[in-house]
Amino acid sequence: MSKSLSTEIQILVNKFNAKRYTEILKKISILIKTNKNNDFLWNLSGLCFQQINKTEEAIYSFQKSIDLNQKNIAAKNNLALCHKKIKNYKKAKEILNEILKVNPNYLNAIVNLANLNNETYYLDEALNLFETALKINNNIPEIHLNIANIYQSTNQIDKAKSLLKKTLNSNPGFTQADQILSMLTNYNDNKNNDHIEGMIKKLNNENLKSSQKLYLHFALGKSYEDKKNFDKAFFHFEKGNKIKAGQNKNQIKNLEKLSKNLKKFFFNRNFNNTKPDNGNNIIFILGLPRSGTSLLEKIISSHSKVCSVSEVNFLFDKINKNILENNEFNLSMTKKFLENDLLKEFNQFLKNFNINKDIIIDKTLFNFWYIGFIKLFFPNSPIIHSFRNAKDNCLSIYKNLFPTSERWLYDQEDIAKYYLIYEDLMKFWNEIFEGKILNVKYEDLINNSENKIREIIKFCKLDWEEQCLKHQNNKNPIKTLSVNQANKPIYNTSINISANYEKNLNKMFSILDK
Repeated sequence: MSKSLSTEIQILVNKFNAKRYTEILKKISILIKTNKNNDFLWNLSGLCFQQINKTEEAIYSFQKSIDLNQKNIAAKNNLALCHKKIKNYKKAKEILNEILKVNPNYLNAIVNLANLNNETYYLDEALNLFETALKINNNIPEIHLNIANIYQSTNQIDKAKSLLKKTLNSNPGFTQADQILSMLTNYNDNKNNDHIEGMIKKLNNENLKSSQKLYLHFALGKSYEDKKNFDKAFFHFEKGNKIKAGQNKNQIKNLEKLSKNLKKFFFNRNFNNTKPDNGNNIIFILGLPRSGTSLLEKIISSHSKVCSVSEVNFLFDKINKNILENNEFNLSMTKKFLENDLLKEFNQFLKNFNINKDIIIDKTLFNFWYIGFIKLFFPNSPIIHSFRNAKDNCLSIYKNLFPTSERWLYDQEDIAKYYLIYEDLMKFWNEIFEGKILNVKYEDLINNSENKIREIIKFCKLDWEEQCLKHQNNKNPIKTLSVNQANKPIYNTSINISANYEKNLNKMFSILDK
């Protein structure tokens, strides 16, 4: 490599660290013309495409890098991550295993394979790999957090809390662990005031980044709500939401347009030409976040014939990719998409998971957008829609930090507007598919548990089993924000909790009251 090229590459690396990805790609496109055999440039190109969510271009770049240098395991690792992102789990696993055959101690590949196994419910394998990673480097807090998340999902709450506390003792600035710990902790008995005081002390540290403060604000909001100090709770929820909302673009107008186009497309559509046997093995649970879907998942998967892959997002992502172009509904793409055998694709995808039951729950919440497609491709699948009091639901969204970064989740007005879009679309689907969607109101499930659970199990075409009334004994893992609540016996303390925030959430509630 020439000295001038080395200098150019170092400049590009500095720009990458400064997140100037588009600028780097323009420069690489020039450099690659005279240095087309430089595998580092191709790998850097792939990393930039990865960061701007152009996965296909990233895959091409990483593959070019590997073709030029088979020993470039960094490029192979990056390629595996791309395949994991597009849910090509089999290919991702093949690449990661190939890396580890050559270099068994390559930490990134070990951790990425562990995460892949965790995502596909091979939890024992994931834990073993994380433990292997810790033997190589015990000072990576993210690995400890991932292990704690597995403990949490399998209802080993004490183990999760203990590990999170140990992680914070050695890495106090890793505030993501504070936030997860807060979700597992009850602060109303004054036994955990030391954690609150510690978080406040950290929050007052002038050197703390806003990305670290984000987790502390949501954690403190939860802790003060436990103590019924709702003004302090809201103060921190609002701070956290403002940090998060500022990182993302507003998509509400696009979503309003999408809803309008979906209703137009499916109005008076003939659903009688579908295969009546399609979808016998799948139950769809859908609705807004924090609407009670995790409780339904836990109850139904208590049945001996049922397991869950939770929020896999496969259909939602697949449909988006095939009907949207530049975030706009594309009629010609949609018509072509209907020729696909989506059931075959979905069942093939499910083979990646550690599934040992006949019937599978897909609890991708945002599938409510595409109920029309689900009814076309999976006409025999039960669809259960979970909903609750609008104000309680919107408040619960506002006070939680989600793995996704969609802006509407972190803005009072946008949450309310999104709720109205959702409510209107669900009204449309229920009119189109009258009696074919089971709408389960969270408050009814809480107040009339046995009757509602029996109705749900019957709707799923399952024989009755008494263990469905004891969902808290269900050992099936659950991987959502509501995991701690869903693993408890049914309780009613979250009903009408929005009344405590009436003065704080007037922007949100005024829109919902219209």
